[in-house]
Amino acid sequence: MNESLDYLMRPQSIRDCAMQIRDLTRCGDGVFILDESRLEMTSELVAESIRQKYPTNEIPLHSRWRHFEVENNNSLQKLNNATKDYSSLDLARMGLDLIIPSVLLDAGAGPNWHFKTNSGAVLSRSEGLGIASLEMFLSGFFSDDPSQPFRTDGKALSKLDLVNFTDHMQSSEKNPLVGLNNRLLLLQKLGKLILLEPKVFPSARLGDLADHLITNSTNKISATQILSTILRLFGRMWPQRIIISGINLGDAWQYSHPKNKNKIIVPFHKLSQWLTYSIAETFLRSGYAVSDIEKLTGLAEYRNGGLFIDTGVLKLKSEFIKPNYAIDSRTVVEWRALTVYLLDQISDHISNILGQELSLPRVLEGGTWHVGRKLAYERSPLGESPLNINTDGTVF
Repeated sequence: MNESLDYLMRPQSIRDCAMQIRDLTRCGDGVFILDESRLEMTSELVAESIRQKYPTNEIPLHSRWRHFEVENNNSLQKLNNATKDYSSLDLARMGLDLIIPSVLLDAGAGPNWHFKTNSGAVLSRSEGLGIASLEMFLSGFFSDDPSQPFRTDGKALSKLDLVNFTDHMQSSEKNPLVGLNNRLLLLQKLGKLILLEPKVFPSARLGDLADHLITNSTNKISATQILSTILRLFGRMWPQRIIISGINLGDAWQYSHPKNKNKIIVPFHKLSQWLTYSIAETFLRSGYAVSDIEKLTGLAEYRNGGLFIDTGVLKLKSEFIKPNYAIDSRTVVEWRALTVYLLDQISDHISNILGQELSLPRVLEGGTWHVGRKLAYERSPLGESPLNINTDGTVF
C-alpha cells in the first residue's frame, strides 16, 4: 500500500491513468469521441495566443502569480515595494504565506461573482479571487501579529469567521461566490494543520514551509518533491474521498472500467499541482533554483478541458449528455483524464509550430488556459464551462 501511495503521489501516475482512458476512448468505450485530427488546428490557436501575448516567447510559468499582475491594479507593486529589502529566505517565507491561501481560494468562483479592488477595478473569476486574496494579505487578514501583517499564522487562519471572510470576499446574495463556506473551511483546516505540525511549522507560521523544503533539498528544490510534500502534509484538508495508509489523496477518484468493471484510482491533484507550480515560482522569484517542473502535468480543470470540447477534439456522446454532472461522475473523470493527455500532445505541437522547445508549464500559461477562456466566452456570455459540474469549491 505504501508503494501504491508513493506512486499515486507522482505526476507519472496521473499520466498513466490518462493514457488508460485515452486507450479506452480510442476503442470507442468512452463517453467521448476523440478526434485527434483537430489537434493541429487547436494548436494553431494556442500558438497564435502565445505570439500575441509573448512575442519573444519569454513566457512565465503558469502559476497563481499571474493573477496578481492585473492591469491598473497596484496591489502587487505595493507588496514588492514593502518587501524589497527582504533576504531570499524572507522573500520565500512571505511568498508562501501569500501564495498558499491564495491558491486554496482559487476554485471556480461561478459566473455571477465579482470583486471590486481598492483601485476601483471590477474583476471576476481567477483574477478577482487572486486580487481579493492579495488585498486580504496586505491588510494583515492572515496574520496574528498586527506589527507583522505580511505573514500567515495558523492561529489567525483557524480563528477566521464567516462574517469577516464573506465581507472580505465581497460575497452577498446579489454577488454570490460559489463554495464560499468550503473555501473558509479549507483555510480554517490549514490553520489547524499548521498548529498540529510543529516540526514543519516551528513558528506556527505557514512560511516555515520554505525552510522545510530548503532543508530537505540537495542543490535544487525539486517540484516533484514539493508536490509530494504538499500531498502528504495538506491531505487532511481535503474532503475525505480515498485514504491510503492514513493519507487522504484529495483530488483522486474511483473509476470503474465500463466493460470489465475493474476499479482503478485516477489521480489529478489539480489544486495541489497548481499550488506546486505557484510554490516553484515563489522560490524562483526569491532567488532559489527549482528542478523537475517539467515533470508536472497539465491541470485537469474546466478551462483546459473546455478548450478541447470547444475545438471539437472531444465530443460527448449523445447518450451521456445531461444538464449537470457530479464531480466524481464517469463523464467528468474521463474528461479530466483526456485533458491531461491532450495537454501533453498540444505541448509537442506548439514546440513544432513555433520552432522552439517550450515546456508544458509555459504552454499552459501562454495559450491553453487563455484560449480555453476565450472560446468559452464566445460560446457563452458568462464564459461558463461546457459541462455543468456540481463542484464543492475544492476541485475546480
